[in-house]
Amino acid sequence: MSLAKINNKSFTANLYLDGRPVVLNQQRLQQVLRDKRITLGEKLEAEVGLASLRTSSFITLADHEDDDPLVLEFVPQGDCYAVHLVHAGAFDGAQMFIEDKTHNLLASTSAAEHYFSFSIYGVRKAALNDIASGPALIELNSEPKDRPLYRHLSDGMSSFLDADPNGTGHNAFNNKPARFVIKVLK
Repeated sequence: MSLAKINNKSFTANLYLDGRPVVLNQQRLQQVLRDKRITLGEKLEAEVGLASLRTSSFITLADHEDDDPLVLEFVPQGDCYAVHLVHAGAFDGAQMFIEDKTHNLLASTSAAEHYFSFSIYGVRKAALNDIASGPALIELNSEPKDRPLYRHLSDGMSSFLDADPNGTGHNAFNNKPARFVIKVLK
């Protein structure tokens, strides 16, 4: 059976990494502002980030394990998926895409279609049918170049890149691709 026939059904899911939910940076910054014990500097930095559409559009990790995860809709496109955000507000219906020059994973309502595939143990381009019921480990890959996503930590914020963030070039410092936990909702 071809993958195109298997990948014929959209589904929604949440992603987690290291026990923390994947969120839109806008969500993370709004959560920072709700904290009563932040400094004025932290408050101003969060407000500046929220005012910037680009800074708000980063796909990142929540600061706390109990924050609400981002709901993602995986829409099949052949053997890949377009990944849309189910999120009220400025990013409603936005899709995930990889920024050309920086390799950052962002959300946009105006970027060209971008596709992703995911891999699970033993299956290179997996489909919904390949995921066992309950949470499962996956690697998310940027298509068409089949590049895995890597976690990059900078200034206390996690971001995701489709290129190894090792700036030294020495292979001893190469990172491993991010292994997300996916929880399918429906």
